[in-house]
Amino acid sequence: MKKRLGVVVVAATLLLSAGCAREPATVAPPAVDAGANRIAATDLDRHYPEDSKFYGPMAASMEGVLLGRPPADVPAATKESTVVVAARVDQLSAQRIIGDVQTIGVQLTDIEVLSGKLEPSLNGAVTVELTLGEPVNVEKQVDAFRAALPKGYGIWFLRWQGAKKPVTKKEANPAEDPADSSLYGVVHRQAMFIQGADHVVNPITEHSLEGRSLPGLQRNAEAFPKLSDLANKVRAS
Repeated sequence: MKKRLGVVVVAATLLLSAGCAREPATVAPPAVDAGANRIAATDLDRHYPEDSKFYGPMAASMEGVLLGRPPADVPAATKESTVVVAARVDQLSAQRIIGDVQTIGVQLTDIEVLSGKLEPSLNGAVTVELTLGEPVNVEKQVDAFRAALPKGYGIWFLRWQGAKKPVTKKEANPAEDPADSSLYGVVHRQAMFIQGADHVVNPITEHSLEGRSLPGLQRNAEAFPKLSDLANKVRAS
């Protein structure tokens, strides 16, 4: 099952599936281009220990998933992204089932575009598709996430799914890689960060057995003491 999850997640830019299981959440107000609606550093840097109730189960669902090589560092991840945003989680819903993998849609709000540009056709709405796991007890899992929506800001390195290259191999099955142009995906499971107790942390993937950052983007970004420092690095990349 872990290997299967890895194939689906890589192909669908870290999360997709087929057939909505819940009504979509209210769409957040349109965000603007990079440089406007700047979020105060004090808000970015505020640590909420209780947010672990939301991110902990999400990280567990991603543990062991096989993925491609992560971006080497923050500038590389920024370059790979359609848009990088600082935002809070507004709502969450069951999204689709791809193969045997259930996904969820995380709707973002209070958005600042740090780099790149939001897809104009989506009118500022940002829904990030993430892997939940096997489609078992989905409503119960979604309800648990909704009951623990995080208070703090996060930085998300996103790729618009509509920018995905179409399937070209004759033997390929498009259903195995169904990009949805209404959604974004993170460029890698290492590509989302929040403010931790004493430094920036990636809350949606595992660390080493010793609790250390994994090589690549995670290690580079988690070296920043403050989320506002990471935001400034993205703005300058």
